[in-house]
Amino acid sequence: MYLLRFVSIFALALLLILPGFTSGSLARTEKARDARIFIVSDRATLKLDGAGGKKGLQVLEGNSEDGLDSDQESKTMTPYGQAAEGSADSASLSGRTFGNIDFMEGKLKSAFFSDNGHDKLTWLATRDDESFKTTDLDSFLRACRGKKVVLFVHGCCVSFKEMERQARDLDLGLKGAKGDDVVLLAYDWATPAWFYPGSLKNMETTQVRFNHFMEALTSKLEPGSLCVVMHSLGANLMVRYLTGPQFGASQRSNPMGLAGLAGLGQKTFHTLIFSRPDMSLESFRPHLAEVAATAENSIILAAENDININLSGFVRSLGGKTFGSFRLGQMHNARELFPQMSVMDVGSLKLGHKIPYQLIGNLLGNL
Repeated sequence: MYLLRFVSIFALALLLILPGFTSGSLARTEKARDARIFIVSDRATLKLDGAGGKKGLQVLEGNSEDGLDSDQESKTMTPYGQAAEGSADSASLSGRTFGNIDFMEGKLKSAFFSDNGHDKLTWLATRDDESFKTTDLDSFLRACRGKKVVLFVHGCCVSFKEMERQARDLDLGLKGAKGDDVVLLAYDWATPAWFYPGSLKNMETTQVRFNHFMEALTSKLEPGSLCVVMHSLGANLMVRYLTGPQFGASQRSNPMGLAGLAGLGQKTFHTLIFSRPDMSLESFRPHLAEVAATAENSIILAAENDININLSGFVRSLGGKTFGSFRLGQMHNARELFPQMSVMDVGSLKLGHKIPYQLIGNLLGNL
């Protein structure tokens, strides 16, 4: 009895630690020059050290845990301008244009996990791992005009900096296959680093904001032009959006609707890639046809030797439970979804739970 309890506690401890450890980026390759990526962050507080002597520029709502001087050079930003709290613009997720004076640029000073019930997202652009500038949806759309757009939704237990590094590694993989004909947009859903239960909790709180973000983005892009890469726990956000009432409502508001697009041979998305999805097979299976119908291509990357996914299933099986213990990232479960979705066994890559950046780049480059 004591041995069983020890094994269970040890497995749970590994599950809480390993996702943040092994989902980290591969060894960094040399950065591509002038490679800009965009980030939409749901962290309650981001701080930039602004250029030109401005210090402590605070982006988005919330107060920093380490304090922020309340001088005239510090200001709180909404994602689409300096709208007053409670106004229509302050709650808007569809975007509005910044005036030049509203844009801020500088090195990232802090970005930590916190959820104070805010309803806003922050748009950022960066060309390296340190310097960032605030931007907005309209500026992003101008930057990706005529190019393929890839949305990256990261997994659990990563800091803002690790999320940004994963996004940049994915961007390098994409550019290796498609050159400059692609723009990467990363959705940072504010997971607390190294803490699986906290990521599960925050996934619930970010879902509504993610839904509004997806509505705003897809309404501005041509149907079938957006590719989405979801890693690990992040796949749940996308599937909940696709199977929830919000997605159906947005399609019904389109004069053609989902059925109309399908009748014209158009889908909402070009490609959906589920990279080692840490999600329940039992919960996903009833929505298989519904999810597959939204994209021209739906691909699952799974493996039997992914220790994180295996631990996730094992911990959920403790106490004799079975529901939730069959994880979609395990190859023997994922293959049950074929042929409605393409399934690839990536176990031979021996990457653990890491993201196969080059493989994903090649897949999107050839589709």
